[in-house]
Amino acid sequence: MINQDLPRNISDMPGLIPRQVMPENMESPINNLQTWITPNELFYARNHLSYPTIQLESWVLFLGGEVERPINFTYEQLKEMPQVEKFVTIECSGNKRALLEPPTAGEQWQIGAVGNAKWTGVPLSYILDRAKIKETAVELIFTGSDSGIRPDMDTSVNFERSLPLDKALITECILALKMNDEPIPHKHGFPMRLIVPGWYGMAHVKWISQITASATPFKGPFQAIDYVFITNEGDYHNAVPVTEMRVNSIITWPSKGEKIHLGLHTVRGLAWAGKGTISKVEISLDNGMTWQAARLTSPEHEPYTWTFWEYTWDITAPGHYSLQVRAHDSNGNVQPKAAPWNAKGYGNNSIHQIVITVPQILH
Repeated sequence: MINQDLPRNISDMPGLIPRQVMPENMESPINNLQTWITPNELFYARNHLSYPTIQLESWVLFLGGEVERPINFTYEQLKEMPQVEKFVTIECSGNKRALLEPPTAGEQWQIGAVGNAKWTGVPLSYILDRAKIKETAVELIFTGSDSGIRPDMDTSVNFERSLPLDKALITECILALKMNDEPIPHKHGFPMRLIVPGWYGMAHVKWISQITASATPFKGPFQAIDYVFITNEGDYHNAVPVTEMRVNSIITWPSKGEKIHLGLHTVRGLAWAGKGTISKVEISLDNGMTWQAARLTSPEHEPYTWTFWEYTWDITAPGHYSLQVRAHDSNGNVQPKAAPWNAKGYGNNSIHQIVITVPQILH
């Protein structure tokens, strides 16, 4: 019999898994998810500062800087603008940090700092056209309403990130007002969140209150100090920015260290990429010596979204088994056995490996 021992509905599932209390960082119970869309209440939460208090009656989105026409938009005005829908998988750049060797500092995410949702909102390009960006602008700075003191600074800062004024990138972005057909929950950025398809989660700024067109590259702490690949902590001489998501995959069942019985089982998991789609997923049951193709089982096959995969495994002998999974994307990228190590633990897309035990049957 093929194993299907998973919760049948959300109420039967475990909740979010705490990784840090203040600010709150919560991991999705990814091993139990069977829906292509991650329910809002089970979508991972990554915060750098305390949750802001938003007064919707006085909230506006201000667009200024290197623009011909600085302008404010109210929530009601934004709701009346043209809306688009995009299914987008967002992964925290620190996902799988806890699996790195040697270890690095930072939130010790396992495999659940990733989720897939339907985002509905105003195309970013539509807003920019209203303000008329000047030719002197090179970047857009997105300011969130969340603010506080960083451990390495003695003054209060807002969470801010920038994007280059690249037409192909900007065309894909939306200023989301809804998440899975509901107003975005407060903890995920209400009233508005930037969605940057294909980029790691730090780019998807929550609680946006201001967009600034800038004539110079942005050097804020959440961009110049955090979210860069560096070899040694504190050495930013050759820092490389964290941007697009890397091709990645995980095994969601069985879980690490699990004991399972002889017979037929369905090994399950997820795979995703930055740009492009997943073209192939392979599984190894012998520590990477041989590989077999898994089935891609998601009914939807959208750019910028994850896909489920399955493999039917007939276990005929007891023992310890080392399972590995690797994904290929439509741009020819393949998961490496080990991702390049970096001091901040970002972008770990190493082949996911678990060891499980099949006990000897006692008579």
